[in-house]
Amino acid sequence: MAWIVPKLDWGEDDSINAADFNRIESNLATVAAYLNSIQYTMPAMTMVTNRSKTSLLFLSDINRIESNLETIRSYFITPAGFDPGKTWSRGFGFDYKDAIRLESNLKLLYELGLLAYDNLRYCGTQTCGEWGPIY
Repeated sequence: MAWIVPKLDWGEDDSINAADFNRIESNLATVAAYLNSIQYTMPAMTMVTNRSKTSLLFLSDINRIESNLETIRSYFITPAGFDPGKTWSRGFGFDYKDAIRLESNLKLLYELGLLAYDNLRYCGTQTCGEWGPIY
């Protein structure tokens, strides 16, 4: 899966829909796969990216998203500015601030993953003898 630019300009009047949750979970899968590819071991996580307008979202779905985000963070690095997740139960309302938090946290993890890759030294990289033959 490819990284999809997150929506970070949620407003008070915006409401999150199936496509938004698909984007969030697709980006979760992308970040987990990317970190696995650069040698950070991520456990298997369940992602749902095929919601439609007729799909129902349950508290367990939102809690799974929060849990997956927390799992990625705990197996990688906590970026500066990472806002801790919530455990959802009846009576709590999901609003635009929660959407901003989820998408911002994902973006922070993704950008930190890219930075980690840029600073990764692979086994076999020459660090001595670069200016002459190695015997």
